[in-house]
Amino acid sequence: MKSFKNLFIKEDTEPEQEEEKPSFPVSGSNPANFSHTSVPPSGSNPYLAEIIEVYEKGIESINMPGYDFYDFFLAIKAAGAQNEAIYKMAFQMGKTMDANITAQKLASDAEFYVSKINEVYQNYAQKGSQKLQGLEGEQKAERENLTNEAKALEADIHKLKQEIISMEQKLSEARNQLTKINEKFKPQEDVIKQKLLANDQAMQVSVQKLNSVKEGIMKYIK
Repeated sequence: MKSFKNLFIKEDTEPEQEEEKPSFPVSGSNPANFSHTSVPPSGSNPYLAEIIEVYEKGIESINMPGYDFYDFFLAIKAAGAQNEAIYKMAFQMGKTMDANITAQKLASDAEFYVSKINEVYQNYAQKGSQKLQGLEGEQKAERENLTNEAKALEADIHKLKQEIISMEQKLSEARNQLTKINEKFKPQEDVIKQKLLANDQAMQVSVQKLNSVKEGIMKYIK
């Protein structure tokens, strides 16, 4: 079985191996278009499409040997529709590749892929949260340092009247820096928060796609 370890690391040196997958024409009514599965607008988060693509490539990287749910998923996706005729046609084509496949086996395989998505999601969410917490820690420390500096300078002004002009200038500078902290850290915060949001949305989209096909299997294939 292939590993998910490179899901967030692109290795250009690894050659891509494309495996020929079954495809078939769409026939009959089209009550459920695969491409219209609920997907948040990509314009709402500039990182969503990129992270969804990472998830999809990650799922592809752990494609199990032989014909399994992932190959069935690709066949349904290629058809562009979800209805009983499409599912049965895909299932029969799958049978020509592996006579032992069953609806139960495909559904079980679907759970495996969903579990792997969840594992990667949790790992990515944890790392993103750690980075955000680290950034917030830096911001808090710098704010505290500047705040303490301002308080110390205020005390010096009262104690050292002869240096009041110099002290007031330093106080003004420290306060000026303090007011700019949010502006300084906001771009980095926004990027991390958007990536975390994209990670949530990408996980939901990927799980929804897989579960949609799983539900179709349980509904249309007996």
